[in-house]
Amino acid sequence: MEPRPGGGKHGLAADANLRFGDVFLDRPGKKRIAPALAGLALALGAVGGCGHRAVELGGVHLREGARHRAGRAESAIQRGTEAVAIIETDVARGMGFVVDPAGYVVTNRHVIEDADHIESVVFPARDPWRRYGSVRVVYMDPDDDLALLYVHSPTPLVALPLATDELESVSGYLALEDPVVVLQREETDQGPALTMRHGRVAQLHVSNPAAGSGRFVGMTLDVHRGQSGGPVLDRHGRAVGVVTWAWRERGGGFAIPIVDAMRMMEERPHLEADAELEARARLRATRFLEALAAGDGETARRLTSPSQARKHREDTVDRVMADTQEGDGLELMGGFVQGLEDVVDQAEQAEDPLRAQQALGPLVMGVVQLVPQTEVGRQLEASQVVSFFHVLGEGYLLARLFGGQTSEEALGSAMLRLRTIGAAQAFGLAALVGELEGEDARPRAVELLPGAYAPTARVELGAPGGRSVEGLALILRLEWGDWYVASVEHAALD
Repeated sequence: MEPRPGGGKHGLAADANLRFGDVFLDRPGKKRIAPALAGLALALGAVGGCGHRAVELGGVHLREGARHRAGRAESAIQRGTEAVAIIETDVARGMGFVVDPAGYVVTNRHVIEDADHIESVVFPARDPWRRYGSVRVVYMDPDDDLALLYVHSPTPLVALPLATDELESVSGYLALEDPVVVLQREETDQGPALTMRHGRVAQLHVSNPAAGSGRFVGMTLDVHRGQSGGPVLDRHGRAVGVVTWAWRERGGGFAIPIVDAMRMMEERPHLEADAELEARARLRATRFLEALAAGDGETARRLTSPSQARKHREDTVDRVMADTQEGDGLELMGGFVQGLEDVVDQAEQAEDPLRAQQALGPLVMGVVQLVPQTEVGRQLEASQVVSFFHVLGEGYLLARLFGGQTSEEALGSAMLRLRTIGAAQAFGLAALVGELEGEDARPRAVELLPGAYAPTARVELGAPGGRSVEGLALILRLEWGDWYVASVEHAALD
């Protein structure tokens, strides 16, 4: 377990029409948060006030904030800015906020999921502003755009109170037209600072398959790059959501309800003892194999090792893109895009966007059958070429049907989608499926192995009914707080 100070103990959107990031623009009279306010929280006491019980979810200690009158609410909002951080990785920048003084920070998964490492976490509103370099990814939510970090600090951090301490419906603590506040990063002569933007709740339950699963809260605030993962505060200075995406042309911004972040903390696995590690590795391997047997590619993809998947993605995307720039390859790509446009027309005429998803598979296979006549994907496994066109086609259709983009814009969005971690896992899954060669296998035994960078687990496989599958095993890596399938091992037989 992470030590508790003072106690004993990796941005791209699924659709480029969605701008993940987040600068909130609203009325011209913006409020600057002076660094001098940084010491106010210590003078006035812990953010959140007394009389509200703390709740522990998955080892994270949270607190519901008090309801303040206007004057005190303004002070509470200002004090809460000390809990808001700028997260800098080797590939991107976003925001996050402390929810537990021990150092737990909530942010968006897309802020850090494709990064090799987190360079720093900076708290601009503290006086002086603080930078922390020792930061660990505790958990990545496999379904929602959420992640949990741990900042190693010798002293407790200021934490934001939450609007609720129960896993309830968002309507239990938020209503239409409620005022909300979000934060924007600014550069000053003294260093980074935060600016408040004011808006209102426009929608409570928004669905968008291009942005991810779950429901979102809509706001009147525009969202731009750079502020993903920041908090949405209510009139009392309490966190009601996590900023995540916006439409490029339509305006407004969207947030994940804070209760979904609480649910992530409660449901994340705790893997400390060897018995817990072994049991979880067996469970994850079982789910992966069952998903393959059921043809559930989406579940199997989410269980694929991110680090290994990125290696497969870079090789596949670079090769196929190079082969489709001219000649037969360019003609093949043009035919595929035209086929996608035909699918869009059919779906729009039928007024059924889901029809496009059903038509994508046959279209991809038709294009792939033409690949041997070209130089596209030479020296690549056929499964990787299939994955390339499937991911590209899926991104294109989402942008056209849900994002309202033109054909040219949608193609650009689809190209960006190829660089996301979700696409990477699709390429990683294709490699794993090829290695398993259609075996109907089940886990038999689990062996934990030390690793130079991360622990690994070897899951020996057997066939249903106890029959042996000679020399076959899944290798899992411990990443993002859980086990992920990295490779297939074929032991040499005598």
